[in-house]
Amino acid sequence: MLRLILIIILILFIYAVLRSIWRDLRKSRPKEKPSSPLPEVTDKLVKDPVCGVYCPRKTAYTAIWQGKVYYFCSEECRQKFLAQKGSQASASR
Repeated sequence: MLRLILIIILILFIYAVLRSIWRDLRKSRPKEKPSSPLPEVTDKLVKDPVCGVYCPRKTAYTAIWQGKVYYFCSEECRQKFLAQKGSQASASR
């Protein structure tokens, strides 16, 4: 019975030593940096109300209706929107 207790104590001691060594190795290892940083967002995407496609705000076609600016992916979508809303809308690029 004494042998069993000594073996358990020895196993716990070895476990504690190995765990301590493992922690030290993990702390000393330099943290990994991403190989390539994510590109910076330079333009927001806007949703076309006609077809639902997202496009960059800088290149989107626009129309103003009831004081609100709407963005479109193409001239065709802008024309469909203007036809639905009638002459109240003003268009621009």
